[in-house]
Amino acid sequence: MKKEIGILGLGSMGTAIALNLKKKYKIFGYDINKHNKIKSSKNFFFAKNLKEIFLKTNIFVVIVLNENQCQKIFNKFIEIKKNLKITKKYTIINCTTVSPNWVKKIYKKLEKNNFDYIDCPVSGGPKKAINGKLSLMLSSKKVIYKKNLALLKNIGNNIYNLGNKIGTGSTVKIINNCLAGIQIVSAAEAITLAKKEKINLKKIFKIINNSSGQSWMFADRGKRMIEKKYFKPLSRLSIFKKDMKLANKLRKKHFINLPLTIATLKMYENGCKQGLENFDDSAVIRLLEKKRVN
Repeated sequence: MKKEIGILGLGSMGTAIALNLKKKYKIFGYDINKHNKIKSSKNFFFAKNLKEIFLKTNIFVVIVLNENQCQKIFNKFIEIKKNLKITKKYTIINCTTVSPNWVKKIYKKLEKNNFDYIDCPVSGGPKKAINGKLSLMLSSKKVIYKKNLALLKNIGNNIYNLGNKIGTGSTVKIINNCLAGIQIVSAAEAITLAKKEKINLKKIFKIINNSSGQSWMFADRGKRMIEKKYFKPLSRLSIFKKDMKLANKLRKKHFINLPLTIATLKMYENGCKQGLENFDDSAVIRLLEKKRVN
């Protein structure tokens, strides 16, 4: 009999994780929006509400938009558990990018109500998620980590255990996403400059990917920018606005000047103000298309 896993959040990443895990597990999925990207099968079932998914399994992979959505889910789980007087242990593997301070607060509340918690943000995008090749930056108690290691290995092949200090995983993910957000903007600048110089974009894309300017983000987002495939988002621009705000919050905590972080946050904020929030994050290049004179 296959082990039962709940997945909360069926956006691009959650759907990809579900499609991967349903090869080995019986999956119950839930999303506040009614997504049709993944069809019901003998190993995948939609849950109508949080109560239904809570009663189907006691292991949850959560990958939603932000900590506010996480908070609502966890509060509801605690409420259901208390109302039904359920005493068994539940495990939450939270893959959402959230602030370290929030993680520390919610962890105390969940632990008090008999929930195990793994702070487990992920990186790699839907293509890697569907093949179980994500990078996992996690922090949790050692015994909880070991108990769930088989499942974690099925989610990602690069597992970075950062110790038992809850929130460390989220801190590392914010640092990673800060760099990624900056690299998306730098890719947009390089492509825009090449356009203005009338250089063949396919050729410069190939050259940069085999030269010192190469980065994972340039290879991935740069391709979308050149092909103008940013109308159907794989990762919404508003998500990087959120992530850069989290990075800026860490910057302010240490009273340090990180000019690229500040400038990049402003780019994503401007993108959202100009109606690009639900476009792919590669659409940030559209902000550079207007003529500027300095």
